[in-house]
Amino acid sequence: MYKNGEAALDRILELVTKCPKELQEKCFEVLLAGYVQLEVGALNPHPHTEQQKGPQPQQQTPAPESHVPPTVLPRFKNTAKRLGVTPENLKSLFDFSIDPFTLHALNLPGKKKADKARNAALLAASRSYLATGSWSADWKEVKSLCVDHNCYDAPNHTVNLKKGANTLFKSVEPGKAIELSSGGVKEAEKLLKNLSEDSAA
Repeated sequence: MYKNGEAALDRILELVTKCPKELQEKCFEVLLAGYVQLEVGALNPHPHTEQQKGPQPQQQTPAPESHVPPTVLPRFKNTAKRLGVTPENLKSLFDFSIDPFTLHALNLPGKKKADKARNAALLAASRSYLATGSWSADWKEVKSLCVDHNCYDAPNHTVNLKKGANTLFKSVEPGKAIELSSGGVKEAEKLLKNLSEDSAA
């Protein structure tokens, strides 16, 4: 199959025996992969042409940053570090395949509809912070999240959110952006942390 395959395999096995026992398996994998890559390169005389046609190798793009927009990346990394979660777990909460990015479907915590509605506002504000640096939730986005999570109570929606005024939100007015208070920012970060940790479980 490969040119001089047997000789190369004998040489690899000889090198592996010189490694400590606990590293021999890994050593074998690395050496064999290196040999195969060399052989594949020799079989393909125009590797650059092939790479342009096909998808780029995954190693070139780190997984946690693969689709995070460059303008979002600094806040994204700092937030993950501040919360003590991995960027991968924080990334799993958002869909970066569309612009502007949105929240993935997730299990919104809260015992009552009012609790869930306030948590929806906290999450929308968190997304807004990562996107723009502003801890404010768009009214329509909050309503959409509430509908998605079956916690939109039309006659009481504003009332439910207003229960968070002064503690979580600076003010709540129908149709206007909901700005988080300092206490609301803490609660939003706590919610992000919990959801990120749940996604790792």
